Amino acid sequence: MYRADDLFAEAQEALDKLWFLQGLQEVERTDRTISLRLYIRQDVFIQAFLGEITGSLYFALIEGSRPIFGIDREGGEWHIHPFESPYEHRPFPEGLDPRPLLKFLTWVERLLLEHDLL
Repeated sequence: MYRADDLFAEAQEALDKLWFLQGLQEVERTDRTISLRLYIRQDVFIQAFLGEITGSLYFALIEGSRPIFGIDREGGEWHIHPFESPYEHRPFPEGLDPRPLLKFLTWVERLLLEHDLL
């Protein structure tokens, strides 16, 4: 089972390894949830949330105050919110396991370069 500590450790590893990440902020943490931000620029960041009880996991690339891309797991099923239509909720059966944040960040890196978001 993927836990809050696992997500935090993966975020710290990503911050050390990935050239485009500038900072990590733990936004909120309870006994069973964690919410993080990984900053690319002040106005471009990754929002990550994990709820241990439900197994919910949400990753979103945010620009300004709006999501521009995302992948999440709800009820054990993965979904993608594509860059061209971030409010759409498409099935994503391949998911991101076993290291979901790092896999999500490979998508983000490609989008940052393709869409000149740096």
